[in-house]
Amino acid sequence: MKALTGIKVIDFSKWLPGQYCGMVLGDFGADVIKVETPAGDDTRRFFPEALPGMSYWHLALNRNKRGITADIKTEGGRKLLLRLLSEADVFLEGFRPGYLARYGLDYATVREINPQLVYCSITGFGQTGSYRHKPAHDLNVIGLAGLNSLDDVGSACVSEVQIAALGSSMNAVSGILLALLARERTGEGQAVDINLYNTSLSLQTTGISSLWGCKATGCQPFGRTAHYYNIYRTQDGRYLSVGTIEPKFWRRLCEILGCEELIERQHDFEHGNELQERLAAVFQTKTQAEWLALIGEEEFCVTPVCSLEEALNSELTQQSEMLAQKQEDIGTLQYVKPAIRLSDMPGSIERRAPLLGEHTAEVLTELGYTEPEIMKLKETGAI
Repeated sequence: MKALTGIKVIDFSKWLPGQYCGMVLGDFGADVIKVETPAGDDTRRFFPEALPGMSYWHLALNRNKRGITADIKTEGGRKLLLRLLSEADVFLEGFRPGYLARYGLDYATVREINPQLVYCSITGFGQTGSYRHKPAHDLNVIGLAGLNSLDDVGSACVSEVQIAALGSSMNAVSGILLALLARERTGEGQAVDINLYNTSLSLQTTGISSLWGCKATGCQPFGRTAHYYNIYRTQDGRYLSVGTIEPKFWRRLCEILGCEELIERQHDFEHGNELQERLAAVFQTKTQAEWLALIGEEEFCVTPVCSLEEALNSELTQQSEMLAQKQEDIGTLQYVKPAIRLSDMPGSIERRAPLLGEHTAEVLTELGYTEPEIMKLKETGAI
């Protein structure tokens, strides 16, 4: 028994936001049925592939799901999806507004056949507004939302983490669970509208509030970095994260660096650039390892900037118990386990990601399709 045992989710998403959301729901026991076109999601063929059509992306994000195919451009495919939705609890889709309405699969239509359904849409810019039909990936959205202007002088970068997409995934999980909870009280489902742009703005709540506050009070915007809160390069080209916000931590940092005269200047923001340059010069005099040796076991928020491989091999990650390895029929697979920990009904990885259409016959049989009917759907290209 898991937290979402008995909840049926139809995952008709094609990209990261929906796939990750469906993954989380599946990790906690939902019966997630992933619906793809007969050609399969593009992400199946992302580099690198464990097998043809089984990319490591697909294996990571579509675990704990059963997989079927359906072409909604055919009558048989549309009827199949509607039949699935008629007895589902959650529908998860990631198409641009209006696309599914062409095939009678929009919320208003589907609600008529299943008023208890929670219908979750994840889009780039929402259901309304002049941008609603514009294509965009994570990088485009966070740029428009001011989220990849990552330092105080406006420099931008491409993050390895798709912030808006993953943030929207978790907003979708929250929205779906809220709607399911509300359904327990009302007996009715509802539409859940998630978009990457709104997520990007919401992730900047503290920064936006600070900007408004500075405008209201006439203060100079502080930004996210300061001489005591920054990343510094060491002699060997490595980096240290310095987060010495508390005065006691700043004091100890100055002592380690041999800069005791700076202890009382922690909040000397008028000369912040000068102080930052001073610290940068000192950090350049030793390697990362030498600084870490000086710090030893002391605790004052100075830590190494690790590569991803270093992080995965670290003692911290081993202690986190976030990594798992399973022997599957297609070989040994490695997983990142659910980050949400429940004491009584924890999430787990029970099923590898499906081969394309692997469970089509199984799911259709459960829906009441006969073997001749399934063969006819195959012959007409509906599945």
